[in-house]
Amino acid sequence: MRRQAAIAAGLVIAAAAGIVATVAVSGGQPAAAPPAGPPLTLATVVRTDLTTTVLTAGTLGYAGTSPVVNQLAGTYTALPGPGQAIRPGQDLYRVDNLPVVLMRGRTPAWRTFALGMTGGPDVTELQRNLIALGYAEGLFAAPTGQFDALTEDAVLRWQQAVGYPVTGEIALGQMVFLPAGIIVGGLNAAPGQAASPGQAPFDVTATSRIVTVPLTADLPSVTTGEAVSIVLPSGTTTPGTITAVGPVPPTSNSNTSKTSSTSNSSDTSNTSGTSGASMQLTVTPNDPAATGTGQNVAVQVSLVTQSVRNVLAVPIAALLALAGGGYGVQADGPAGHEYLIGVTTGLFANTLVQVSGPGIRAGMQVVTAQ
Repeated sequence: MRRQAAIAAGLVIAAAAGIVATVAVSGGQPAAAPPAGPPLTLATVVRTDLTTTVLTAGTLGYAGTSPVVNQLAGTYTALPGPGQAIRPGQDLYRVDNLPVVLMRGRTPAWRTFALGMTGGPDVTELQRNLIALGYAEGLFAAPTGQFDALTEDAVLRWQQAVGYPVTGEIALGQMVFLPAGIIVGGLNAAPGQAASPGQAPFDVTATSRIVTVPLTADLPSVTTGEAVSIVLPSGTTTPGTITAVGPVPPTSNSNTSKTSSTSNSSDTSNTSGTSGASMQLTVTPNDPAATGTGQNVAVQVSLVTQSVRNVLAVPIAALLALAGGGYGVQADGPAGHEYLIGVTTGLFANTLVQVSGPGIRAGMQVVTAQ
């Protein structure tokens, strides 16, 4: 009887511990000891910010820009190579062995620059470039928008430096205004071919790196200025910022419709309810060099779905399911005496969970399974 009672007691203990045990009634080897539970350690209750995210597909590449449009008649005598970077002040290409120079500006050139012309935004852009490139040193330090004698002197310096006839006049087509430097794409012409006004001798993109993400109804709402993470094909992540939310721009001659920028968009509204791929968000990497030089690269963007700030949190492994429902944590008391605290859970984020309740405070130690 005593032996049967001992066996029954062992089964009860094993069942209570969730362990399947084999007990020998007579003979044979004694039953193996039950496996040890997971090792326990202490974790600190922290006050922190928590976020949950969702991954969505995006396309990484160079931003779109205005096309390079030739305005000269003659013969192409030199063209850049695909992938070449061209900065303001450098040659874009040559017609009849004379350079067409890239200048920084948003207003396209539409006329000859010469003394006595009426003022305008194109003159202002020309003067800004002459200042930036050093040709206006000692002549003027700020643009006036008027092509005066001092501007003519600066133009004479520029013409001598780039190899143009030193006349003080710049014919239409000898310079091209674009917002910034460019990356050369595919060529549409070759040296020796005829150059005609209106041609785009090669495709271009901007030098800035962006990620575009089509917006659909199942994605969280986003706003410009919001921080995100970009997951590169290598699996590494790099931070970025949402810089535009707006319609997908039309396809340009640079074949970069997947990576065209809308960074000058003023739309900062919440995009809840936006559906289809007619809207997109533009993400600018905080460290463009970390994204490489590839074009139309498939990446993922981590968008925030929920966030809470300045909350108490513990490792999820510290939660204990209570018999009456809900959760608790086992707090480490004086001299190693643990005691149970009931908590209310909030946001689960990665390995942490938001908790609140009487007796829970930042800095206290709780038991957690490793």
